[in-house]
Amino acid sequence: MLQARQIPGGVRLGLAAISLSVALVGGGAASAQDKNAGELVVLSLGGSYQDAQSKEWFKPFAEKSGVKVSEASGYNFAKLKVMIESGNVEADVVDISADTMTALADAGLLEKIDWSKIPAECQAGIPADMKKDYAFPIIQWAMVMAYNTSKVPQDKAPKTWADFWNVTAFPGKRASIGATRPPVEQATLAINGDLAKLYPFDLNAAFDKIKSLGNAIIFADGYAQVAQYLADGEADMAIIPNGRVGPLVAAGRPVAINWNQHLTFPNFFAIPKGAPHKDNAMKFLGYVCQPEVLAKIAAPTNYGPINVDAYKFIPADVARLLPGNPETVALGRPIDTVFLSKARPDIAKGWARMAVR
Repeated sequence: MLQARQIPGGVRLGLAAISLSVALVGGGAASAQDKNAGELVVLSLGGSYQDAQSKEWFKPFAEKSGVKVSEASGYNFAKLKVMIESGNVEADVVDISADTMTALADAGLLEKIDWSKIPAECQAGIPADMKKDYAFPIIQWAMVMAYNTSKVPQDKAPKTWADFWNVTAFPGKRASIGATRPPVEQATLAINGDLAKLYPFDLNAAFDKIKSLGNAIIFADGYAQVAQYLADGEADMAIIPNGRVGPLVAAGRPVAINWNQHLTFPNFFAIPKGAPHKDNAMKFLGYVCQPEVLAKIAAPTNYGPINVDAYKFIPADVARLLPGNPETVALGRPIDTVFLSKARPDIAKGWARMAVR
């Protein structure tokens, strides 16, 4: 699950003072480029995700274009908003979640994407609903149902969230995180499995459904613990991001994903309003948009490209664990970021009420 780290104190992002890693200023290839090509500052999410981006996207772009690319990580919505509104814009491209993108765009804090500068071969595989005016779609992760195959044989595994909630037909322990992201959508789908009618939903009914599982569900503080419960067999099945399952499969642990009724969470590259190197930001998008380039971080991150044409460059054994895979994409749907961003405080209150009942 992608989450931004907090930037400690201060209004300005202070990119030079936080996890700044200066990317390569083209090597031999770059020497043939325009040495005055300028700069580009990219703000991403850190960790192995950004390591893969740096290796496969940022550094190759710097070498190819001659643009000096600098990277930083560590931000949240509030910091970005203050940075842009104060006029101290220190990033040209920001990797953001769909809800952050929606909120910043609604506040008029993002530059419009010039889609005329995105090559046609890049646009062909992008779903129409992902072509945003103020953001370019890159990757997505998914909340899925996973199960331990040593405890739940594949021919007897639950196939729907209604099955997951049916402790009589499908006995065994379930696992999920609790307070930070209670499974309200999955509970709602257990009541009515129509994905198209998921949003908006009744939060009280969702929490009542979660509570109905009683001792059959274990709540964890984080997804690492949920993955551990599942791998160790302490939980027979779990509600978990797909990216947490991939490493378990690679390690030979007895786990599998049921893609039916999964929810996808897209991430985007956006250009902050007033970005000092907006033209280079568009050049970068015109490079990273290529399906073959997008595909390169699939294996090391377990995140799926939103551009379906990228799957032509992803090995089958990797693709089957990624959201957006043409073989499973129709089994899920994207989250409603507008509904969830507005419902966030009520979800927290609902969890608190359920916990004391």
